[in-house]
Amino acid sequence: MNSEILFFDSNVCVGKRGRKHRLEMWKTEDVLKVMDQCGVGAALVYSGWAKDYSPKYGNERLTEELNKSDRLYGCYTVLPNQPGDFFDPEEMLRNLRSKKMVAARMFPRSHTYIPDTRTMGGIYKVLQREHIPLFVDASEISMQELASVLDEYRDLNVVLTGLSWSMERMLFPVMDDFPNLHIDFSTLQTNRIIEVMYERYGAERLIFGSGMPMKSLGAARAFIDYGQIPLEAKKKIAGGNLCRLTGVKNIPSTEVKNDFIAKEASEGKPMSVFVFDSHAHFLEEGGNCGTGRMMIGGDIHNMVKLNDLMGVDKYVVAPWLGIWTDSEAGNEAVLSMCRQYPKKVLGYVLIDPNYVEDVEKEAKKYHLEHGMPGVKMLYARTGVRYNDPVYDPWWKIANENNLFALMDYGSYPTFLEDVEELAIRYPNVSFFLDHAGRSFAAAEENAYYAKKYPNIYLQLTYTTVPQGLIEYLCNEGLADKVLYGTDAPMRDPRPQLTWVAFARLSLEEKKKILGENMQRILNRCFTF
Repeated sequence: MNSEILFFDSNVCVGKRGRKHRLEMWKTEDVLKVMDQCGVGAALVYSGWAKDYSPKYGNERLTEELNKSDRLYGCYTVLPNQPGDFFDPEEMLRNLRSKKMVAARMFPRSHTYIPDTRTMGGIYKVLQREHIPLFVDASEISMQELASVLDEYRDLNVVLTGLSWSMERMLFPVMDDFPNLHIDFSTLQTNRIIEVMYERYGAERLIFGSGMPMKSLGAARAFIDYGQIPLEAKKKIAGGNLCRLTGVKNIPSTEVKNDFIAKEASEGKPMSVFVFDSHAHFLEEGGNCGTGRMMIGGDIHNMVKLNDLMGVDKYVVAPWLGIWTDSEAGNEAVLSMCRQYPKKVLGYVLIDPNYVEDVEKEAKKYHLEHGMPGVKMLYARTGVRYNDPVYDPWWKIANENNLFALMDYGSYPTFLEDVEELAIRYPNVSFFLDHAGRSFAAAEENAYYAKKYPNIYLQLTYTTVPQGLIEYLCNEGLADKVLYGTDAPMRDPRPQLTWVAFARLSLEEKKKILGENMQRILNRCFTF
């Protein structure tokens, strides 16, 4: 770890919260252990009780949690007091100060109020006057509401958390107009977003935040550790900006208490172990946009550079054009990519039977003539179930040649049942359950099928990067069945890599997930 970069996580929840999966972390003691595991010195924490039950009650409980470590700083939950169930603004300020909290957070949607001046003006005025930053999650406020608050209270520092990738065309105009708006990257995992936003806004308004314990703290580090921005900018984003906003001093320097893979990641070094991305989607030559979403540097040449930065050795590519609109043009595009980078790039074949009249001919061309080992279908775009008879000739070719298939669950009501049927019918095909680690509920369900069928595997990639989920899958005996993937450039590949790198796993398990499992599957392809 670069000892000059001190990490201060701006977005952590502690305490009990509603609708928590039984496997999800919630205890403060466990949060502190993960901070050690990932080399994060301090955290700004809010109360799960305050969000999901009562701000008054939750703020009191948060005080108890803060006493467990001097590395934790409190984020006080505010509530408008018109019914008389909270505090008037000045009394609220005294209560916040008495608890030694350094920031505030509001939950307009969860607590059922409109965050306008009529409702919240008194609280905004006090926070602005006292230079107390206000945090709000993107799920709790619309961009129009946020812009109205920022316009009226231009000295109130607001930190927007949890804004998803693909929302940049909503975010950037507001960022352009209001220099008092700051942003975290817990969910904003757009390709090269850290470089784009640094170039556009500088470092001062960018904040390190993880969304822990629901999301992976290690994944959140990636944009800083592997960011192609100056060291001084990294120092500000990692902790300096949050210290300035909250008045916190002296964030401790904490070593990464993990293995050499995590330490390499913490230093932004290419992985020295073998890494094989089983799920990537590059754009056409010079492409920066797919389906209207920002994917800056999403073409094959720029993505090769980014993968080289991380030390990724190989990747299987399904071009975004082929997935979303034109499978025939997409197959030609990926063929070109494979020819340009034959030691790094392998191809997924896509066939949309709504356009392609001879599925068997298309499959033979790209699998048998050009040696592409991957099968990719997307029900969400074709509306054709994966076990539809139209695909039978394709599955026969895949089975005869021991190929692998990337199976996306999106918008597919009978997904697992259909994959199960295919796994039985075509035992030589390796089936990847895509986004199998998107949540603990999904992981439990997908793990059942991976245990039951030797040819079903679990692919991790997803923006939610749940903390502890990879460890759960390995504890279930599935280390040989879990595959690293990124979905790049739909999302930036760096957080997906460090989700694995910082996990609490054995070296052998990490090596399997990062590359060895996928290479073993590839070695079977086209063997007779």
